[in-house]
Amino acid sequence: MREPMKQWKIWIDQYLTKELGSKLFTYRELFSMLLPIILDVFFVNIIGILTTAMVSSSSQESVSAVSLINPIAMMIYAVISALSTGGTVVTANYVGRGEKEKVKKTAGQVVSYLTVVGAFTSFIIVLFSKEIVRIFFTTADKQVMRKAEIYLIGVAISMIFLAIYMAVFAIFRGIGETRTCLGLTVLINLIHLIASFLFINIMNLDILGTVLSLNIARAIGAVVAIYMVMCKKGKIGIAFNYFFSLNKDIGSNIFKIGIPFAIEQILINMGGMLVQTFLVPLGTMIIAANAVTNSVLSILFAAGTAVGTLSMTIVGQCIGAGEQRLVKKYGKSMTKLASYMIILSSMIFLPLMPGILSLYKAPVETVNLIWKLILSTIIPVIFFWPFSSVLPCILRASGDSAYVSWVSLITMWSIRVLLGYLLTIPLGFGVMGLFIAMSAEWMVKSFIYFLRYRRINNRVLDD
Repeated sequence: MREPMKQWKIWIDQYLTKELGSKLFTYRELFSMLLPIILDVFFVNIIGILTTAMVSSSSQESVSAVSLINPIAMMIYAVISALSTGGTVVTANYVGRGEKEKVKKTAGQVVSYLTVVGAFTSFIIVLFSKEIVRIFFTTADKQVMRKAEIYLIGVAISMIFLAIYMAVFAIFRGIGETRTCLGLTVLINLIHLIASFLFINIMNLDILGTVLSLNIARAIGAVVAIYMVMCKKGKIGIAFNYFFSLNKDIGSNIFKIGIPFAIEQILINMGGMLVQTFLVPLGTMIIAANAVTNSVLSILFAAGTAVGTLSMTIVGQCIGAGEQRLVKKYGKSMTKLASYMIILSSMIFLPLMPGILSLYKAPVETVNLIWKLILSTIIPVIFFWPFSSVLPCILRASGDSAYVSWVSLITMWSIRVLLGYLLTIPLGFGVMGLFIAMSAEWMVKSFIYFLRYRRINNRVLDD
């Protein structure tokens, strides 16, 4: 018995060394960076499910309000995340080159730029919150609209704090220090969960409780993040003046990657908000089912998303070190790894879904619809999602951000929005039509990104 087990371990070790090992990284080093990112993403999504369940226990109007505003919140989050991606890639390149001083300068600039973006965005949304809700959700119930406006204002304020700690996350991921990000994520989300339970379930503050818990958690996270990036004993240890010491070349490199991605995310999330309007006339139950299904699917995406995040660090450092051959190697191996991770996640979490869905205390017909949506999407998630989501990370890390953004925008608006509308409303598929269109989008993007990956470009920094 011991001999077959020993042979099995040797075979696994050899396979992983072949697929993931190189002169820059061993497969053990990659997994030591990947595991914290996986736990990070899982933790965020599970906490999201629990907090959504707390809101839904108050009323379906509350969960509908949250689900209507979430595309707007995700758009702001995506813009900040996109700009921070530029910071991650540039940092990884400088790490690969061994230029420690430029890593510090990049850290200071990313924090400064994202803080300004977060503050400006927050101000504009708070100022026009009532108009935003009226424009996008005119056919929603009055109670839902009132709660949606409260939630939108709260989310907008929290984006200032989000921008700060997302900038710090970008830097730490660029240097491969993913455990630090995990620790801060756990802190922020535990505070969010505990505060949500206190404000929603104990004090019965409903949607206001959701807003308070979110802002308290993110504010604490921002303070801790700044301390971590300035701590002299830490991995970076920048002085306060680095936040105001701007370097034109570094800023240009960050924005060259981040701005196309940010514009893409704005237009994609506008498409997401438009898609939400397709569901509003179908009723509160359909909106709630769509929101819960997306929360549940986010768990299945989590490990694959983590692989995509890590791939930017790995490819960025390979390019910085001048190892162009390894870019192709890790592009292929990271995409395969994402597929394996999603299969494993599906095997673990699908049997647990009845228990997870019971947390929402939704009506039986809503739960049945959620199950149909999940099962209809699981095959495309396994076979097409990794190519449509991990390959673009590889391409962006290689300096091909503009191409990725154009492909993403065209497929989003032509397939997910236009086809989604045709399937959902005129052809009468209802919410299922949106999920069919989403799967079709993944298939098309997978094919296009694969063709581009075969001619990958490796120019990132402008010296």
